[in-house]
Amino acid sequence: MDTLWFNIGLAFLFLGTVSVNCKSVNEMQFQHMKKILDESELDNLRQRNEVSAVYYYKRDIPRLKGFLKELDKTAEYLKLYGVEVGFFDCGILHEAKEPKCNEHNAEFQIFTYRSNHVLLELGLETMFDVNSIMSNILQLVLIHDVPILQSVEERIEYENKYKGEKDILFTYQKAIGTFEHRIFMEVAFAYHDKFKFAVCTNKQAVQDLKDSSFSPSEKSIYVLRCKNWTEKDLKCPYFKYSKKYDLATLANFVKSLTYPKVFMMPSDGMEIPFYQDKGLHVGYFFYNKDSKDTVLSAASDTADAFFTNMGIVAVDVDRLSPEEKVELDFHGSFPAVACHKRNMEKPVFMEGNWGKLQVIHQFLVGQLNKQDSHESDVQSISSDDFISSEDMDEDSEQFNEQDFEQFGDDEIEEVETQDDAVAEAVYQSRRKLPQVDLIDALTDKTFPTTIKNKDLVFVLFYLPFDDKSMAFLYAYADASKEIENDPARPLTRVNCHDWTDVCGNEKINIYPTMRMYRNGKMLKDYKGLLDSKAVVTTVKLLNQSNPVNLVDSTSIMDLMNGVLPNSKQVVTETVVMALLDKSHHTELKVFKNVASQLEDTMTFAYNNDGAASKIPDFKFKVPSIVVLRRSDILKPHVVYIGKLEVTEMKDFIIKASIPSMPELTVEWFPALYRQQKPFVILFLDEYQESARLKKVMEDIVISSKFPMLQFVWMNADPKSVGRSVLNEYDKDNRVPEICYVDLKKGIVFNNKDEYPVEDTISEWLTSVMNEKIEPSKVLEQGDWKPKKHGYDFLSLIDKENERKKKKKQRNQGERIIEEHGVGFDKDGREINAEEERVKAETKNLDSEEDEIREELVALHKTRLYKSGGGRRHKDHPEGSEGKVTSPPEVDEKYKATADSASHQGQKSKEHKSKHTEL
Repeated sequence: MDTLWFNIGLAFLFLGTVSVNCKSVNEMQFQHMKKILDESELDNLRQRNEVSAVYYYKRDIPRLKGFLKELDKTAEYLKLYGVEVGFFDCGILHEAKEPKCNEHNAEFQIFTYRSNHVLLELGLETMFDVNSIMSNILQLVLIHDVPILQSVEERIEYENKYKGEKDILFTYQKAIGTFEHRIFMEVAFAYHDKFKFAVCTNKQAVQDLKDSSFSPSEKSIYVLRCKNWTEKDLKCPYFKYSKKYDLATLANFVKSLTYPKVFMMPSDGMEIPFYQDKGLHVGYFFYNKDSKDTVLSAASDTADAFFTNMGIVAVDVDRLSPEEKVELDFHGSFPAVACHKRNMEKPVFMEGNWGKLQVIHQFLVGQLNKQDSHESDVQSISSDDFISSEDMDEDSEQFNEQDFEQFGDDEIEEVETQDDAVAEAVYQSRRKLPQVDLIDALTDKTFPTTIKNKDLVFVLFYLPFDDKSMAFLYAYADASKEIENDPARPLTRVNCHDWTDVCGNEKINIYPTMRMYRNGKMLKDYKGLLDSKAVVTTVKLLNQSNPVNLVDSTSIMDLMNGVLPNSKQVVTETVVMALLDKSHHTELKVFKNVASQLEDTMTFAYNNDGAASKIPDFKFKVPSIVVLRRSDILKPHVVYIGKLEVTEMKDFIIKASIPSMPELTVEWFPALYRQQKPFVILFLDEYQESARLKKVMEDIVISSKFPMLQFVWMNADPKSVGRSVLNEYDKDNRVPEICYVDLKKGIVFNNKDEYPVEDTISEWLTSVMNEKIEPSKVLEQGDWKPKKHGYDFLSLIDKENERKKKKKQRNQGERIIEEHGVGFDKDGREINAEEERVKAETKNLDSEEDEIREELVALHKTRLYKSGGGRRHKDHPEGSEGKVTSPPEVDEKYKATADSASHQGQKSKEHKSKHTEL
């Protein structure tokens, strides 16, 4: 159970699923994954020089059949990247001596190999579809080329390593194994010889980048322009990828990074790469001999400003043939500028005089903002897209809460799993299901008879898909093992997902709920810790007579030593004892009333014949109500001196059950916080000064000088929770230290005495309470809210209605085709050809992506740039190119400012290269 409380993950992947039967798995036919028939085939697969992956089938596990289908699909894609996937059946090949078949939990892993060496064991919990399997294995294939960097320091070290050598594509992903991570790895496979790539899943690694104010569910790619940057003390200039996030668009974008900064025509030829690929708009700068220097400078600065959004071509008009001038539609004087948007037949020339560079940029911005009737996916180009190393406005807010108004699948997943340690605990423990053999599962038939026929019954009402229910079920199962010798077997359970009528009749509306029944009637709901030890203690308390009758002085003394009259040990740290005589009828009645209300939390006992008065030198008189704190060495007992009234006595006992100076833990904090007292916290380590100071604090507690304060202590060793708390209260981080913390007022006072003793500490506490000292720290006021918005159910309903509407339209379209044929509407009129083209493009979208993937693999194999380099998400939004908001600011000499380009500081080298970067 210790592992139940760590990490964050997907909680319900394996819960509530049905295991496949052995026969169905054995008979599965794989189209792309190799079914290994003997050990020699297995050895051949593992000895390959390229990566191979093997799944060893041993037994049924949840979700196995679905996983194998996904793995078979993935094997087809992985073959393109040189990865072979195999399936080895340990059951059929029972005579094989393969060690993995006998390895514990091997069925929950995929084993990866290269040259007969095990590379990594990949857990099935991270391999739930084609995207996750493929991205995990590609991350392994490129482990040396695409490192995972999880901090700013690691990223900056990586930048420094490649300054002056290569640009870096750095991505933040919410997790390894997503659709976005997969396509990033596919592109990295093709271009890792031309660029450096890196991945992070920790938002802190991009916290110093201007556009890093994104939600944890958002993916992000940054291009770090380190190739021509040599400033060791400054991080590389960068800009954020802002185009559509699919394989085709990302691949074309990275390909555009390999193009010349300024394409020289006709020196570099007439076929312009970024124009021929129809990936970018083109800006033409026409010049002759006299205007060459001015035009090339303007072209270079424009390339900086519109980097990856527009390709720049510098045209030497003197060297163009008449035919080439006609093809470019050039006419008039020069210098001249033209904008040729993709899918347009001819470029549009800027009218008027050449003017300043700012005028040129405004012209280009205006052209890019013109949306043609057939072009609906124009990407936004604004000054925010161009970020230099000096443009670091940490307060910039790029993310808008309106982005959450519509929920996609990713957002829904985030809402359901946000920072839920319990969900992660259940998920991580799924391989070891709770052992509920000793817990009777009740139904609508057995529930009423069980609670009627048994003297004492504990019933856990739970939901199998609720994280807290399942977490408690583990503890509940552990508790059943500890009391398995109890013939009554009092622990039972009801699955409220299956037996909704039972839970409805019992009015169960909180899960999990553990309810206790005695003699067929409801006793109370359990309010203790969801912990096996606490459950066992409650069972033992309710199985004994409570209050216990102490028949004589020997029984009283035995109880003081922790032994009950039946010779069993007391199971609680707190014991409440009433010492009375036969005349105290009212006192005994009140005491028994209180005992009945608290019988499941502590041990109660009484003597009503005055036996305590006969014990020599006994410290308690008759009558008295005594609260014994068995683990409290400072104040082991407290005597009740209040009114003879149930509520007042009950409240006193609850407060008195708290030790006088306990360790501040998760278990004790709720009870301590309810006291509404300021805390005096002593932070300790293992050294002698801590021991001395603890003894001083204990003396203050024993003196009872400060009953209005709650004294506690915390372990403050390095890496402990106590040290983290101390760091929040006092950055000096000195141990031992005393802190006065008033959580109600939100103020902290730190004791700074070099050698505190009882008198100085007492004076300090008195000054603090009398407000004669200023607080050392004021705690931030805030609300405990989810980090992410909850569901907008109305929007989800609207979205579902829109989907139904589209489905209805598709069905209607099929009926129209049957009646009138393709190309006609419901009235029999011919449909516009352009609309038909759009439909055809949508239909072929997946096949086009496969073609792009094959091109990337081919590019990798040819090492074309070495001298210099799936599945579509059904709700993935289409990329949109919006409006260009403003051109970059420039001066009159056509020199771009820090806001105009993403690689300020590179000009000195690039201008000398005659703008022909190849």
